[in-house]
Amino acid sequence: MARRFFANPLPPPGLATLSKKLGHHLGRIVRSSPGDFVVLFDGAGNEVAATIREVHSREVLVDVSLPIENPLGRSPRIHLEVACALPRSARADWLLEHGTEAGVSTFRPLLTERTNRRHEDRAHWDRVLIEACSQCDRAILPTVAATVSLSDLCAAPRIAERYVATAAAVELSGAMSSECLLVVGPEGGFSEREVAMLVESGFAPRSLGPLTLRTETAVVAGATRLLQAKT
Repeated sequence: MARRFFANPLPPPGLATLSKKLGHHLGRIVRSSPGDFVVLFDGAGNEVAATIREVHSREVLVDVSLPIENPLGRSPRIHLEVACALPRSARADWLLEHGTEAGVSTFRPLLTERTNRRHEDRAHWDRVLIEACSQCDRAILPTVAATVSLSDLCAAPRIAERYVATAAAVELSGAMSSECLLVVGPEGGFSEREVAMLVESGFAPRSLGPLTLRTETAVVAGATRLLQAKT
C-alpha cells in the first residue's frame, strides 16, 4: 500500500506546492525524492494520488492526479464512542493514538468524582489523531468530543447499545449493532454511586477480563472486544 499523508484541503489536480508543514515532513523527515508516489487524504474519506516532482527544503512540489475512486483508507465496522476519564498527558496521547488504531470513532473526555478537568490541548490531540490515522490507514479521522460530567452523560440521549467497564461477572464481547458507546472510568475507578447511576441510565456493566487495567489499556481492550468480527 502506498504511504498516505494528511492534507486538508486536498490540492486540486495538476501541479501543487504542499503546505510547509507537510513539505517539511516529506522532504526532511521521510526524505522523499522526485518520482516517489504518495497518497494524500483529507480525513473525510477522500484521497488523491500524487507524484513528487521537486523537493526544496520545506517546499515539495507534487503532480496531483484525479481523486482515487477506491480509496486505500479503511474504516471500522461500527461507530464506537468511548467516554473516559483521560489520564495524564503522555498516557492520554497513548490512549488517543492506540484507540484510533483500534477503531474508536469518537473520544469523549469524562469528568468523574475521582478526576478533575485537565488542560485540553485540542490542537495537539488533533495531531496525534492524524498521525495515528496515517499509521493505520484509516479513512475518517476520529473526533474528540466536548468534555462532559458523568451526570450529563447519563442524562443526554445516548446510543441504545451502551456499556460501562466494571468488574462484572459478564465479559464484554462483540457489538451487536452499528453504533456503540463504552464508558471507562478513571485511574481510581468509578465510585459505587457512579456505577449505580450508569446502570440506572441503561449502561450494561461488562468486564474486560480478570486483570485490573489502566484507563488507556482498558479503552483499547474494550474497543478491540466490541469491534471484533461478528460470528
